[in-house]
Amino acid sequence: MNWLNHEMAAQWRQAGKRYAADVNEFVRIGMESQWQQEQPEPKQDERPKLAKDIFRMIQEANQAGEVEKLRQEIPAASWPLTPAFEEALQAVRPVTFMNGGNEVVLHAGNPRERGKIYIAGKDEIRSIPGLHRVGCSPDGIYFALVDGQGIRIVRQPDRNLQGEETAYYPWKDIQARLKASIPDLECLADEEHPEDILDEVIPFDDGQRLLLVCGYGVYLLTADQVDLVHPQASERRELELKDTIVDMAHGAVSKDGRWIAYGSQMSEHLLMDLTDKTVHTLEPGSSYPHYALFSKDGLDVWFNACHFYNGATIQVPIAEVEQGLAQNKEEWPIMNEEMRVYAAVALTQGSILGDAYGYLRLIDREGRELWRYFVGSTISGLAVTPDEGMLAVGTYGGMLHLIDLQSGTKDEYSIGTAPIHEIGRWLFWRNYEPLRW
Repeated sequence: MNWLNHEMAAQWRQAGKRYAADVNEFVRIGMESQWQQEQPEPKQDERPKLAKDIFRMIQEANQAGEVEKLRQEIPAASWPLTPAFEEALQAVRPVTFMNGGNEVVLHAGNPRERGKIYIAGKDEIRSIPGLHRVGCSPDGIYFALVDGQGIRIVRQPDRNLQGEETAYYPWKDIQARLKASIPDLECLADEEHPEDILDEVIPFDDGQRLLLVCGYGVYLLTADQVDLVHPQASERRELELKDTIVDMAHGAVSKDGRWIAYGSQMSEHLLMDLTDKTVHTLEPGSSYPHYALFSKDGLDVWFNACHFYNGATIQVPIAEVEQGLAQNKEEWPIMNEEMRVYAAVALTQGSILGDAYGYLRLIDREGRELWRYFVGSTISGLAVTPDEGMLAVGTYGGMLHLIDLQSGTKDEYSIGTAPIHEIGRWLFWRNYEPLRW
């Protein structure tokens, strides 16, 4: 263990325990008093001054194959480390678990840049060359594999993402069809490298259709057609705009493939019934639509709208939409009134929401917060195993957290109220090989 500076590691542990305890007590008092009780801010975290030395030890512990010892001696934490390495940080986005929940497929790279695809477990990692993006159907069966030539949909791929191909969409065909249907507007058809700018690529449960989400809008691909779903081309022409570019485009597909929920910064919340292409418009709970998620049983859709780094999440029952009750309804049940949601996963009891401040919160279907947990950097992606036992959290701090949701315990270094435990972490920083922590 030539890599370990015992004195510095002890200082890191002591400061980490103190800071977590102070923040947890501050939040406890705040929540119990509904933030009415005045109290001093927690003392500043002392660990950032150790950041470069700690990172050197992380590197050397990886080279020595002593990562378990590393986690014992230097408990993982993001916020004391990342400010010293801002130029190396990038978004990490877990897509889905595979191999019985033992590995997670992820994309490492900032939005609208070419990144890399990895498959990571607690102890091992491998890259998948040639792919730029990966998406997974809500039922976990079909994977969309994106490269410079097109998008392949494969059914239940193996550990190297090889499997039975059920559909293939060459980029030249996608772009030609788009150009034929909207020749007068700059859109995805005009992008030189469309494979690099996708925010979401979601296959449906039939292994044929695809939903694409990017800065040029939301697109629905079927066997012989490519449709711009949002923004509507007719509206852009009426506004005398020359392109389909929107901010904060987002989309989600229901597990049964019937519904898509979507929107962008300047839209309302939008819900389309694909059986007849009816679009239902729903009033946001805050300023700007930002995220959408279907519940695990498909009975509800949760929509988040943001205002700066805060926001509000509403719950819309699908049955009410089907019954025509959504047309004149202006207020929906509020699930949360604080979070700007960047990623979420649906569980049996509710949803885990990940926000701009780096917090996860488990919200039940009545809008009650069951727990919160701080990971230390803006959330960029979430994935959960089918049995809801393991959570993968990606952040803009370049980290992948693997969290045991059923541990029933929390350690003394964690910030929050959640009885959950991080079992491992990966760092995906620019110009460095992936590192375990």
